[in-house]
Amino acid sequence: MPQLRIEYSLNISSRFDGAALTRASAETLLVSGVFSPPESIKVRLIPVEHFVVGNDARHGFLHADLGMLSGRDKATKQRLTEALVATLGAQLRPGPETVQLTSEARDMDRETYSKQLVPGV
Repeated sequence: MPQLRIEYSLNISSRFDGAALTRASAETLLVSGVFSPPESIKVRLIPVEHFVVGNDARHGFLHADLGMLSGRDKATKQRLTEALVATLGAQLRPGPETVQLTSEARDMDRETYSKQLVPGV
């Protein structure tokens, strides 16, 4: 059920392959052992055209925002965010920009989360 949104600054878009980044991030969540089945993992890659990182126009960012149903402990969340930052870094090719890699885990309220599976034809 995790929802992973990866935002990135457009100035670094040439430094990674978007399809490979989303697959690697999904795999990171899958091998964590926290989420099952694999079909429950959803990853979105979102470009950010207008941004500011400090006062240096050459800086960029990749940020993984992990939303998951409430109830997981802090240590699990920390392990997941560290693994995601490592995954982002492994996918990033060298370039002139300084890039900030960040990740945050946030709870989604189990009591108010709704989901429906619509089968394909």
